Amino acid sequence: MGADTGFYGPLGYSGFWLFLGLALVAAALAWVWYSVSSTRAPRLGRDVPIPRFHAPVGLRRKYLGEIDQIAALLDLGEIGPRTAAQEMSRIVRGFVQEVTGIRASRMTLDELREQSTPAVAAAVEHFYPGEFSRDGESDARASIEAARTVVGQWS
Repeated sequence: MGADTGFYGPLGYSGFWLFLGLALVAAALAWVWYSVSSTRAPRLGRDVPIPRFHAPVGLRRKYLGEIDQIAALLDLGEIGPRTAAQEMSRIVRGFVQEVTGIRASRMTLDELREQSTPAVAAAVEHFYPGEFSRDGESDARASIEAARTVVGQWS
């Protein structure tokens, strides 16, 4: 019998596997960074110019007509103050969305305040007591006038 004991020492790993492992870790970190950075809301600077939107006369006329219909239904007693306030909010938000492309129909009051349309936020803030109070207690006439102001005076 010879000196052969049948034992073989451990083999070293190739450097290829080290670099492959490091490349996979780097790719995973890059994917996480891209996922997080691409889904964050964009930051708007204070010096961003406020856009000016133009509402065609026909569009204003259409929405003013809807406001007049709701006012007539309120006068006839067919709807209450709460429904009138809800309809005024729907009409104003729809008008703003059609004119500007801002999805105002899905925004909260705070989100509307962040937009470049302060008159809309003020009007919607005026509608809130009538929409969300227990008995719909609000000045429905003032809500209608606020809606007319936003739609009628839009430049």
